[in-house]
Order: sequence, then C-alpha cells, then structure tokens
Amino acid sequence: MREPPASLILRYTLYGVFALTALLTVTLPFMLDTYFGYFYDAYNLLPGYRTFIMAFLIFTGAGGIWVEMEMILMLRSIPTNPFISRNVQALKRVGVILAVLAAAFTGKCILYITLLTMVCAIIFILACLFAFTLASLFSQAVAFREENDLTI
Repeated sequence: MREPPASLILRYTLYGVFALTALLTVTLPFMLDTYFGYFYDAYNLLPGYRTFIMAFLIFTGAGGIWVEMEMILMLRSIPTNPFISRNVQALKRVGVILAVLAAAFTGKCILYITLLTMVCAIIFILACLFAFTLASLFSQAVAFREENDLTI
C-alpha cells in the first residue's frame, strides 16, 4: 500500500521539527543569554530564575523530542499496517509524556506566570486527552483486526 501524501508531508515535517528541537535544546544556554540580553523579562531580575528556566526548557525540550520520535515511528507503520499494538503503546506513552509536560507548565504557572505558559499548559492537557483517546481507538481497531484475521 502506498503511503498517502498527507502522512508523507507530516512525517517529513516531523523530521524537520525533530532536528530543530534537538538543535534548539542543545544550543539553549547560548540562546538564553542572547534572549535575556535583547529582551526585558521582569522575572530575570529574580535570583535563580535563569537556572530554573534553563532546567525547565531542557526538560520540556527532551519531552518534546520524545513525543516527536514516537510520532515518527508511528507514521512509519502507515504503509504496512498502522493498527498494531506497538502504536497503541506509543500513544499511551505520548499521553503520559504530555501529561507530565502539562504538569510542568502548570507548575511553572504557579512559580512564574505568563500568558504563553498558561496556553501551553492547556494545549498539553488537551493533547494528552487526545492521545489517550486515540490509544483507546487504536486498541479497539487492533482487537477488531486480530479477530478479523482469525476469522479468515
């Protein structure tokens, strides 16, 4: 079966986003100094903020890289058969990672509240729920497919 053009575009876009996220995470210490040099941030005046934001961004960047890798691996199964138990487990892992990222952004809102942090927390909560819903759907599709294979 040929892979649909939309999933090809999505997969190659994910490759680019994966590479960009890895590059940004690695160069974060240099970019953060440049950011704080050019833009005013009231929180930057607080002691320990730079260390906190560095650890926070590295942690969330690593979570983003993990989610992107899981999605790339899932998209690779489309030409053969996407309804496999490995994809169900991948979606469950993605849901857990997104829940952890949502908790991290919510925690950051408690310490250093910004509008973008609140929006990201809400997006990660919705994405987490979406991933778990898709995992449930894929699980049912896998069971249906296995039952259908046994019938034949």
